Amino acid sequence: MDNAPTSFLKSLYFGHIPESLVNPYPRGSAEEQENLNMVLDAFRKFAAKEIDPAKIDSEGKLPPTVLQGLKEMGLFGLAMGEEYGGLGLSVTGYARVMQEVAGTDASCAVTLGAHQSIGCKGVVLFGNEEQKKRYLPRLASGEWVASFCLTEPGSGSDAASIKTRAVQQPDGSFVLNGSKIWITNGGMANFFTVFAQVAVERDGVKKDRITGFLVERGPGVTHGPEEHKLGIKGSSTTAIYFEDVQVPKENLLGEIGGGFKVAMGILNNGRLGLAAGSVGAAKQLLKLSVAHATTRKQFGRAISEFGLIKDKIANMMMDCYAAESMVYLTTGMIDRGLADYSLESACCKVYGSEMLWRIVNESLQIAAGLGYMKEYPYERLLRDARINLIFEGTNEILRCFITLSGMQGPGERLAKLSKAIKDPLKGYGLAVDFFIDKVKTQYYGGESLDHIHPLLKREAVLFEDWVPELAKNVEKTLRKHGREISEMQFVQKRLADVTIDLYMMVAVMARATASLNEKGPEAEREARLCRAICGRASQRIKRNIRQSDDNDDELLKSIAKDTYDATQYPFDIVLG
Repeated sequence: MDNAPTSFLKSLYFGHIPESLVNPYPRGSAEEQENLNMVLDAFRKFAAKEIDPAKIDSEGKLPPTVLQGLKEMGLFGLAMGEEYGGLGLSVTGYARVMQEVAGTDASCAVTLGAHQSIGCKGVVLFGNEEQKKRYLPRLASGEWVASFCLTEPGSGSDAASIKTRAVQQPDGSFVLNGSKIWITNGGMANFFTVFAQVAVERDGVKKDRITGFLVERGPGVTHGPEEHKLGIKGSSTTAIYFEDVQVPKENLLGEIGGGFKVAMGILNNGRLGLAAGSVGAAKQLLKLSVAHATTRKQFGRAISEFGLIKDKIANMMMDCYAAESMVYLTTGMIDRGLADYSLESACCKVYGSEMLWRIVNESLQIAAGLGYMKEYPYERLLRDARINLIFEGTNEILRCFITLSGMQGPGERLAKLSKAIKDPLKGYGLAVDFFIDKVKTQYYGGESLDHIHPLLKREAVLFEDWVPELAKNVEKTLRKHGREISEMQFVQKRLADVTIDLYMMVAVMARATASLNEKGPEAEREARLCRAICGRASQRIKRNIRQSDDNDDELLKSIAKDTYDATQYPFDIVLG
């Protein structure tokens, strides 16, 4: 394949299935599992005594004893190297702890995640050794708390439009001015990863380029009052203001003008912590729902015996298993050294957050009237869950990102092929390679999954059949829309949903295969889950692929335009 991508999902857009990236399903080392168990046990004992989610929610803050306890257990430095005072957990280990914390209290999870998933992750991923030695020990211990400062009043998903500015001085330092909003940990942070515009000279012309900075709380750095939020009320969320803040040149994060890449790299990593947290909260809700359904009696029997409750519980179980499989397949690939996991982490975040929203809604429905009452946890869990669809990039933006990033490789190949056709002598080899690859992947059955357990053969065949369909659809879409594809968001959504479903299928197949190989018949429960998940996903893929040619996109656009023109609902019933 021409310029074969290292990402599993980007490979699918070419019609290729790099099975070695996902099979066997990743397993951590016994040594790390032992260390992880100690961390989890310590947290559970601490949480049972000190963490009262209802009290945190009602008071709107984390008690100092909770914060101090989290710091003393080392939870502020989970994935930071031991040489810097951290616990040195792998990406998988970090995700597993965040899953546990989020299953206990969302405000604790958000505070820890904002600190290390994004707040100081820039130092870990992009900092030089001097910066790491200077900051990571204080951040790992929790002596300093970190925040990630990107969002502004006029710049949310459009990160490139930020207005905060850093002006370089003759001595190489910078003067920073601007403001950021909705900054988690803003009220207690001592350390900020800040993104600002810097004038950069390109071809003799000065242009603004986003640049990352490491900023300490000091003169000129202030925060606004705590925001009053729908959920995660115990976490700190404030605006941050920078007024003539002196930033030494040693605190430049990465290169001048390279801040957008740094910010996206941090967010790619942070999305996995959020997805793992969604799994933790979903498991808590599933446990609550099963307990209620099996003890609540109506019409002389437990409501768990009724078909519509079984339907809800089965779907919740499938959702949990699928999301968990996707998260730990991704973290395992990263721990193995995979460099490009941007699409995979985005799929985990989108599916995980929407999975949790479905589960919390169904869980409250099973609880019925009790679920709506404040003395029960359901309404708090529902409020806490909603932010996940917005955090770390809205799910709408991430769907566009998944499709456009996946299409980039095939689009570049088509562009090269177009040039080759215009100059046959120079481009003959490229054209031949393209058509051979196309024939192999799209017309002769494509590639196969050779290491899926025989009991899951039907599911493997479904996956193998849909991958070349994705590749054909991508090529057809690129030829039809060209550069205009960036504006075709109805198309992007369908392709993103196909991508998410394909990743879900391969994740659950790989995980169930590992269990079947290890446990034999004892893993039949996982095989049933896998069959149900893959069957549902295949039906959704079929619908989305079909709708690439037969859809009501233009009709929906016209209805939206009519509504914008009317500015409100214009069809009130008139009597008489």
